[in-house]
Amino acid sequence: MLSALILLRHVADGPDDRLTDAQSRRAWALADFLQLYNPTTLLSGPGRACADTLAPLASRLALQGAVAADLAADAPKLTPAHAAVWLGARALRALPDPRRTAVVCAEAPVLAALLVAVAALDGHDLAAHTQEPADELPPGGGWVLHRDDGRLVDVKPLSVR
Repeated sequence: MLSALILLRHVADGPDDRLTDAQSRRAWALADFLQLYNPTTLLSGPGRACADTLAPLASRLALQGAVAADLAADAPKLTPAHAAVWLGARALRALPDPRRTAVVCAEAPVLAALLVAVAALDGHDLAAHTQEPADELPPGGGWVLHRDDGRLVDVKPLSVR
């Protein structure tokens, strides 16, 4: 059974920002594209921007998005490497069954850590996908992790213009 895990950065400038008209249009454009994956689960990190980014997709699919505190970017004071591991491990707890298609909207550091953590579970090293600083992940950017029977088989950057 094929599924996908879509890791999506919110379209706003900050996690608690209201979406501007342009950002709202971007969220609707993302919904147009992401609905093609037919996700069954929408998970949002805390903060208005994530929920607002997923709202058009939730509306299109008649789904209720869930806010997951485990997707917060509030790592304790650790070295950057340890903070990434901590964020990834905590974010893994929020994920649904890997055989279901899900969209996870969060802040860039959480998504980068989650990408590496999910890949590591299946024996893949995706650290090269996150060599850029996580803060440089553009609004509305991210990755699509393709799975076969819950196991990671491919990763593509998410870039919807």
